[in-house]
Amino acid sequence: MKTHIILMVKVLFLAIVMGACDTDEEVYQVTDRTDAYISSVQLYTADNRNVATQVTIDDVNGIINVEVKNGVNLAHLKPRCSLASEATITPKMGVWTNFSAPVKYTVISGSGEVYKEYEIIVVEKE
Repeated sequence: MKTHIILMVKVLFLAIVMGACDTDEEVYQVTDRTDAYISSVQLYTADNRNVATQVTIDDVNGIINVEVKNGVNLAHLKPRCSLASEATITPKMGVWTNFSAPVKYTVISGSGEVYKEYEIIVVEKE
């Protein structure tokens, strides 16, 4: 009988713990900031040189045009950017990225309520 009571207590405990881990719970906001934008972009090579010679950010259409010098390996660049205060970006910046085709990023406001998509297009300056 004692063994059954201990088993029932363990099952009840597990049910309480598992119920507390419900993934459908509302996520609390970290901040109330709703700004979601990119204000600057840099592209770095393996020798840590910023090769972006001109950057044009079109916030309305979510297009960022970046010019680099002729001969830069577009398939191996490390992007960095400045974001609105407390905003985040996905996919992560600061990793080797292939820019031989446009790359899409999403900026998420600090409140998590506003999402702004950007497409970075890198071209070699002739």
